[in-house]
Amino acid sequence: MFASLLVILVPLLVGYAVPVLNASWMARVNQAVSYLVYFILFFMGMGLAAIDNLGPALMKMAGTTAGIFAAITAANVLGLWGLSKLFHDHGRQGERQPIAWASVFKDSGILIGTVAAGTLLGLVLPVNAHLFSEAALVLLLLLIGMQLRAAGMSLRQLFLNRLGVFIALTVFASTLLAGALLAPWLGLPVRHAMGVVSGFGWYSLSGILVSDALGPLWGATSFFVDLFRELVALALIPTLMQRALPLAIGYAGATAMDFSLPVIQKSGGASAVPVAIVSGFMLSLATPVLMAILLA
Repeated sequence: MFASLLVILVPLLVGYAVPVLNASWMARVNQAVSYLVYFILFFMGMGLAAIDNLGPALMKMAGTTAGIFAAITAANVLGLWGLSKLFHDHGRQGERQPIAWASVFKDSGILIGTVAAGTLLGLVLPVNAHLFSEAALVLLLLLIGMQLRAAGMSLRQLFLNRLGVFIALTVFASTLLAGALLAPWLGLPVRHAMGVVSGFGWYSLSGILVSDALGPLWGATSFFVDLFRELVALALIPTLMQRALPLAIGYAGATAMDFSLPVIQKSGGASAVPVAIVSGFMLSLATPVLMAILLA
């Protein structure tokens, strides 16, 4: 367990310790992360191909993904709605932001296609993908640590934004509770079930870490749960923002600080941005650490 934890935390902390002050170098880091995600997802697909009775296994995975997604959504919505009542938040009236759905579905399709391509190749050309994905994972975590450092959030900035902190904690607690309650249905130990659900929308990392710990089938399940979460969040943020800001930002999960941020800003105005960044940053920081502990 300790060795598995170190494999994840050491490169993450080393990357976080490296300041990248040059914007052009940061752009290269971001590009490298993107390439590595595709590389690892491809080999996750090859790992899927090695599963016996793949067809029935994929059908079962689809049902499991739907069940996990529904449970997380219900738990998050209930928790965040309660938080909204606690803070007496009645939503924000911002602009209706048109979402470039063609681009969103194109990006999602490429990710899913990468996994599918790896699976198809693995069926005709069996390869031990674990060694390749393990090395790529270490490099990916190193670069992610650099990205988190570049976000520039100090502890003082984090804890000054009380609502952002409470949103992150509510998402954190309600998601883990849903995972614990799902454990008997999933047939997993409680800590592993909580690990599977603790991606908070960060599909490019959660699928990889879960696959490395529990196998490609669970990795693919976690990947699709978090991918669907991001798509649903983008669709619902404008409507949710008019009713309860914590609900709109919290459901975006870790993506509130990056991918979902433009929609949050347009829907909730400038005052919603620092709340979203703090909440998203805390969940992004928690994801690799929490998964390392729960899945080790």
